[in-house]
Amino acid sequence: MMDELRDYRFYAEDLLHPNQMAVDYIWERFVASSFAESALASMNEVESIQRDLSHRPFNPSSESYQKFQTQLEDKINKIKSKFPFMNF
Repeated sequence: MMDELRDYRFYAEDLLHPNQMAVDYIWERFVASSFAESALASMNEVESIQRDLSHRPFNPSSESYQKFQTQLEDKINKIKSKFPFMNF
C-alpha cells in the first residue's frame, strides 16, 4: 500500500486507513501473485455462487426466479462434486 497507493483517494476519511477501493486493489494483486490458475477458477465459481445466494427476488414465485434457483442449485452441486467439504 505504501509503495503503489500513495494517492489520498485510496484512504478513508481519516486519511490513515485504506478505503474499500484500496482493499480491493491489494486483494487483486495478492490473488494474481499468490494463487494458481486452477484455484482462481474455483474461487470465481464460489464467488459467483455467493453473489447469487445473496440475491433477493422481487417476486419469488415467478417462473424466472424458479429457473434462477434451479441453475443456482446446479452450480452448487457442481462445485460440491469437486470440493465436498464446502457448505453454502
